[in-house]
Amino acid sequence: MTGKTLHTSATPSRPAKKLFKSWGVCLLAVLFVCVVFVVGNLSASFGLLDVGKLTGLRTLQTQGASTLDEATPATQLSARLSEVADMLDARALYRYTQGDLDAATTTAIGALIEASDDTYAQYFTPEEYEAYLRGSEGKYSGVGIVLTDMSGELTVLQVYEDSPAFDAGIMTGDVLLSIDGDAHDWELSEAIEAIRRPVGEEVSLTWRRGEEERETPLVLRDVNVPTIISHLIEQDGQAVGYAYLRRFNAQSAHELREVLGELKLKGAQSFILDLRGNPGGYLTQAIDITSLFVAEGAVVQIEERSGLITKNVTGELATEAPLVLLVNGQSASASELVAAALRDHKRAVIVGEVTYGKGTVQDIHGLSWGGALKYTTAHYMSPDGTVLDGVGVTPDVVVQPATEWVSTALSDHLASDDYLYEEGVDLQLDAALAVLLEELREG
Repeated sequence: MTGKTLHTSATPSRPAKKLFKSWGVCLLAVLFVCVVFVVGNLSASFGLLDVGKLTGLRTLQTQGASTLDEATPATQLSARLSEVADMLDARALYRYTQGDLDAATTTAIGALIEASDDTYAQYFTPEEYEAYLRGSEGKYSGVGIVLTDMSGELTVLQVYEDSPAFDAGIMTGDVLLSIDGDAHDWELSEAIEAIRRPVGEEVSLTWRRGEEERETPLVLRDVNVPTIISHLIEQDGQAVGYAYLRRFNAQSAHELREVLGELKLKGAQSFILDLRGNPGGYLTQAIDITSLFVAEGAVVQIEERSGLITKNVTGELATEAPLVLLVNGQSASASELVAAALRDHKRAVIVGEVTYGKGTVQDIHGLSWGGALKYTTAHYMSPDGTVLDGVGVTPDVVVQPATEWVSTALSDHLASDDYLYEEGVDLQLDAALAVLLEELREG
């Protein structure tokens, strides 16, 4: 008997082959679904392609977070709206007009903003954004007044020179009673919108000044808004340079540098920078304006999503002369940044009232259809780390205004080209001058 070695075969039986094949198909199917799910979310997140929409699979783009308090990207809202819009376009009987689309856009973005905690976020329609850009350049179309709600009455805060309102004799402190004969209880934003209309059109406004009422028909036109009003004040043998900065626009630092130079040529030995009623503006301009008075060091600490950064002065010093800063309850945002920086560097004496308390930074970005979105990007703190939001800056010398309206605006005599200082009219300015004169006497 010849010896033979027996080998058992490793080849599976036919039933086993079918089992392996079935499992392989299942694994491939599961893998495919996972790939679709992951790719769908990634592609939708980057705005490339919503695979979930094409395949009918729900993705995290529309699912939302697992709990109501869990953070979730705003793009999930756009994914949900996109799904609804596709359904309406494909199946709904009624169609949208362009006007419907514009109205829906404003409403939807407004709802998204309202649902956030960003109290300073704002959507601009294309027309509003165009007006905003013109205003940031110191130009706008209107009647030439700034209104505020003062004790429930719409009161003139400022009147721009060479404007329809200025020509008609409207003055700071006048109370608006009616617009085109409508005397209902106007909200501030409602009144501003009612007055706004195309250049060349007329609006009729009724005012009260003291016991007198009068109606003024005004034709809207382009108005140049001066950024800075400046004068030389001579008191007790001293020449003091006075500069009122209305807001921080794109040219504020450059214009203030020129004004300071002109005042020095006229003999100014010290300066008063007035930021009363200044609502703020560009962060970069606040840094540049602080740099006109501070030679070195930090201007502001900024807390962004990515962390804390510090912005320093630019090195473009304009003067080391004694300085007083005037502020009030309407000095906000960039005005407070400048006040806090000058205080921390012991560069100026601050006179007036506690400031507004807005310590946040907003960005504004244009959108593809011509509108724009403003949103908060950071909180800022003073150079030594003091929080300003909700707190404000407390002056070194607290002085209440002579009358309520002086608290929020310059009186008319300050805006005049032939200005002559008159003691007792503006108590805060009186105090600022007293501080400077005392500092000059002490050397």
